[in-house]
Amino acid sequence: MVPLVGGQAISLFGDYIAFFSLPYFVLALTGQALDLGLTAAAETLPMLLFGLIAGVVLDRRRNLRSTLIWVDLARAAVFVGLAVAAASGAGTRFLVFGVAFAIGSLSVFFDSGLQTLMPSVVDEDMLIDANSHLAVARMVTFSVGPLVGGVLIALSGGFAIAFLINALTFLASAALLSMIRVVHDRPPVRREAFASSLKDGLAFLLSEERLRWATLGGTLTNLVFQPLEALLVLFVVTEVLHQPADAIGNLTAVGASIGLFYALNAALGAIGVAFAPRVSTRIPLGTMYVIGLFFVGLGFLALAILRSFWAVIPAGFTFAGMAWVNVALTTMRQRLTPPELLGRVISASRTLAWIGLPAGAAIGGLLAGYIGIIPVYVGGSLLVIAIAAFLVTTPLVRKPVMADPDDDAPGVIPPPLEA
Repeated sequence: MVPLVGGQAISLFGDYIAFFSLPYFVLALTGQALDLGLTAAAETLPMLLFGLIAGVVLDRRRNLRSTLIWVDLARAAVFVGLAVAAASGAGTRFLVFGVAFAIGSLSVFFDSGLQTLMPSVVDEDMLIDANSHLAVARMVTFSVGPLVGGVLIALSGGFAIAFLINALTFLASAALLSMIRVVHDRPPVRREAFASSLKDGLAFLLSEERLRWATLGGTLTNLVFQPLEALLVLFVVTEVLHQPADAIGNLTAVGASIGLFYALNAALGAIGVAFAPRVSTRIPLGTMYVIGLFFVGLGFLALAILRSFWAVIPAGFTFAGMAWVNVALTTMRQRLTPPELLGRVISASRTLAWIGLPAGAAIGGLLAGYIGIIPVYVGGSLLVIAIAAFLVTTPLVRKPVMADPDDDAPGVIPPPLEA
């Protein structure tokens, strides 16, 4: 588990430098909320275009590890190119849109592939620990990556170094992936018609009602929450630091302060994530998922109301909630899906859950330009809370599934291999 978690921790460190620096780069170029929304839309659109296809491709790959390594190398090359463009002054918003689309496309295969690979390299009773460790790594690197990115940008007066470091983290991830040992062989690859293969994964997802409701909850939440995440850097500048939007062009003045807000936000979120394994042993995964959604909505609602640096505290609850949702959903998919369908079910679930992301990001950026960023934050947060309240009434909560197979109620959860 160490190479798996360690490699992804390093990769995530680079991801969160980019999570901060890529929209910061766009805002420094144009200062427009709409361009932030379009960047997020370009990065998430590939899931809708390639998500289902990726599932079939992944389930047909016997050696997933080598596939993930090649994807990491390709992502490194993309960020090297962006670093060169930024250093030479050739960066434009359209270049950023293209980079976001390319990285999003590669991540479709990597993220689904990593979740598909995990049951082959981790015993089933260790899945919740592995997913939780990855979630903790995500929060810890989120607390460090943006701060490092902000400081690097402020000290160097540009973005090239931040993008180059992200490229290096993908190379490190590829190296550590090569050290992972497979402990469970994947089922033999079944060669069948592409359309039929794709249909099998989608059919299982829709037939398993807990996965169906969890995926629907993700779709609705992403639609209303993505604008809030895409616009966060602008919100911090204008509402927390109380600077005009064009002040972001002064990298030294605001870069480190924005990075510090992101860092504290994620550090507080990491505290909540650290409790995820313990929580999952006491409550069902569906309940954990819904509680996480309540944290997401309530945290950003408080952020919109407080509008000061102290708002970093409730914002931390939002990111802890996001991690609880991801840990719960990832583990449910791995537990309830037959191994031979896992890649297709994960990709189908992620594709359907991400339907709302591109539209939500673009619409949110447009709305923020017309009605202001505060109404967008308040409205989006309230809708997330409403979605969580609705899911309480569904089989996601009423038919519990536990992280430990031995804790499942008899007759409620079929064993994964017999599902």
